[in-house]
Amino acid sequence: MTASVPQRSLPEAGSPEADGLRTDDPARAVEPERREPDAAPPPGLDRKLVPLYSEAAAVAEISPASACALARLLLRSLIRAQGLRGRHLVRDISELVSSGAPVGLLRALDVLKLSDTEARRPGELNLANGHGDARNLLMFVHLFTQHVPSPQ
Repeated sequence: MTASVPQRSLPEAGSPEADGLRTDDPARAVEPERREPDAAPPPGLDRKLVPLYSEAAAVAEISPASACALARLLLRSLIRAQGLRGRHLVRDISELVSSGAPVGLLRALDVLKLSDTEARRPGELNLANGHGDARNLLMFVHLFTQHVPSPQ
């Protein structure tokens, strides 16, 4: 004798079930978690770069790989503003430290553990990047703008 397993159909697109709401019991209906980006742009960030930072922070929860790529592009822009080429993030930040930026930036960069590909190609998506990587990169942008004065 074989046991029969009840079949469940997929929810219809646009229905509350498809949007993640539980409707089997109205008292237990749960709204899916939606988080607003809680990270404000760093105070020293150039006005032109604020939209890039805001977008990276906004997508960090739903697409951390995208947020990481955007944050690395933002970091490359910050490095270029310092007069460097921005072709290899790790080497350029090392050069900034050797010319007077705080050594703490290198320590923070070690925590990020950027691969050579991520350092050379900041805008490339790496689907293995997780939420922690996105948060760490955005925090590094804060540290960078706090400790590296923007050129006037």
